[in-house]
Amino acid sequence: MRHLQHGPQMMKPICVLTLGALAVSCHLDKLVSGSGGPHPTSTAPPVALVFMAQPKDAQVGQQITPVQVKVVDSAGVPVAGADTTTVAVTLGANPGGAKLQGDTSAHPTRGVATFSNLWIDKAGSGYTLIARVTGLPDTTSTSFDISPAPPTTGSITVTTSTTGLDLDLDGYTVTVDGTTSRSIATNSGSTGVTFPGLSVGNHGVVLSSVASNCSVTGGPSQTASVTAGQTTPIAFSVTCTAIPPTTGNLTVTTSTTGADLDPDGYTVTVEGTPQSIAPNDGTGVTFTNLSAGNHSVVLTGVAANCTVSGGTTHTVAVTAGGNTPAPFVVTCAATTGSLTVTTSTSGSDLDPDGYTVTVDGSTSQSITTNNSGGVTFSNLSAASHTVALTGVASNCSVTSANPMSVTVPAGGVGHADFAISCTALPPPQNHAPVVNAGPDQQILLALGSVTVNASFTDQDGDGPWTYTINWGDGSSTNSSTPNQGGISASHTYGLASTNTVTVTVTDAHGLSGSDQATITVVVSLP
Repeated sequence: MRHLQHGPQMMKPICVLTLGALAVSCHLDKLVSGSGGPHPTSTAPPVALVFMAQPKDAQVGQQITPVQVKVVDSAGVPVAGADTTTVAVTLGANPGGAKLQGDTSAHPTRGVATFSNLWIDKAGSGYTLIARVTGLPDTTSTSFDISPAPPTTGSITVTTSTTGLDLDLDGYTVTVDGTTSRSIATNSGSTGVTFPGLSVGNHGVVLSSVASNCSVTGGPSQTASVTAGQTTPIAFSVTCTAIPPTTGNLTVTTSTTGADLDPDGYTVTVEGTPQSIAPNDGTGVTFTNLSAGNHSVVLTGVAANCTVSGGTTHTVAVTAGGNTPAPFVVTCAATTGSLTVTTSTSGSDLDPDGYTVTVDGSTSQSITTNNSGGVTFSNLSAASHTVALTGVASNCSVTSANPMSVTVPAGGVGHADFAISCTALPPPQNHAPVVNAGPDQQILLALGSVTVNASFTDQDGDGPWTYTINWGDGSSTNSSTPNQGGISASHTYGLASTNTVTVTVTDAHGLSGSDQATITVVVSLP
C-alpha cells in the first residue's frame, strides 16, 4: 500500500512520533471505540500496531474474540489507508505448547483489523498474541489464560464383594450397556474396574459368569447414573453356598489266611487304575474322586493256591462325599511243608565237629553228632526230596540209608533220621624230641661261668616240654617251655676239669630225647 512506502528520510520523525502515540494510546482507544459513530481515521503514514481489543481468558476450544488490532499513525489514530494490507496474529508466550486456531489474518477496516473466531487447543496460563504487519514493528498483547474445557463424560467404577463357601475362583464379567465387558475378581476390593468416557445419563451395568451356587443381592443388573466429570460407584454383593459333593472315595482292604500266602501281594484295579496291595492290609489303598454310583473292583495277582471269597470282582456303590469300604477275604491252601533231620551217633571216638545235612543237593545245614531235636528245612515243595549226610569221620559209618528219600507233606513235616556208629581209633604214634646240646666249649677257670645254648624240635608238636641240663659235675638245671626252639642256661665250675653236659627234653606224652656236649675248664690257654 502506498502509505507504507516511505523513504529513509521519513523514518526518523515516524519513530519519534511513535513514542508519543503510544503514550496517549489509552485516550485514542476511547476516541476510536467510543459511542456516537464511526471512529476517526488518519491519512498519515502508519507507524505502529496497537491491540485495540485485548484477548480475554477462555476455555480450550472457546473463542477468545473479538480481538482487534489497529494500524495507527504517530498520533495513535487508525490509518484508513492501511485497509489494503494484511494484519496477522500468532502465539507469543505459549506455556501449553498449543496451536492458535481460527482466522489468524485479517484486512483492517478504517485501520482496525478484527479477529472474530480465534481459539486455542490446549490449556495454559500466560498466553500472549503477537500482531505483525510487514514494515511495522510487532506488538504483543496482554497475557491471558486458557482453562480446560469442562468434562462432557463420566465414569463408572464397579466393585464386588463375595462371601460364603465355594467362591467362584475365576471371578465374574461386568458389562456396561451390553457392549463393553471386563473381568472382575470375586472380591475386587475398593479399586474394582472402571469404565471411563461414558456419556452423561443412565447406563446399564450387568454382572455375569456367576457360578450356579452363588447369587447376587438385588440381582445381577443395576442402573448407573453418570454425571459429567465424576465417577459413579456400582457395588455388587454376591453370596455363595457350599457345592454338594458329586464324588466319593473307595478304600480296598485285604485279609488273607491259611498257609503259603502270596508273598508279593495282589493288585486291585478300579476304573482302569491299578494299585498294589499287601496280602493283609487293614488300612488298605484308597481310590479318590470317584463318581457316585456303582464301580467294579477287581483283585488280581492271586496265587493259584488261594481263593477269594465272593470272587475276584466286586461291585461297590460309592456314596458322594463318603468313603466306601471294599474288603476282600482270601484263603490260601498249603503247597509246601517242612523237613526235620535228626542224628543219633553211638560207639567210640565220635566225630567231634558233627556232620552236614544236604537236601536235594543244594540246601545244607550243620548238625551235631547227636541231635534228637534236629534241624529243619522250611518251605519245601510237597514232594519227595533227597537227604544226604556228609562230613562223617573215617571211623564212623551211617547205618541208615544215606542218602535217603523223604516225602514232605503239604502243610506238614517230613522226617529224616540218621543213625551213625563209630569205632575206637588206634592210639597215635609218638616221636621223641630231637635235641642239639650245642658245640663243645673250652673256658678259663678265671672267667667263672659258661652258657649252654641248646635247641630241639618235635615233629608231633605235643608240648609243652620239660628239659634238664646235667652239667657233668653232679649239678643240673630243670625248666619247661611251651615252644620248640632254643634252650639257654648258665653254670659255674669251681675247678679245672673236663665235663660232659647232657641236655634232655621230654614231650607232653613222656617221650624224651637227649644230646651231649663237652665243656673243658682250664687254668690257662695253651
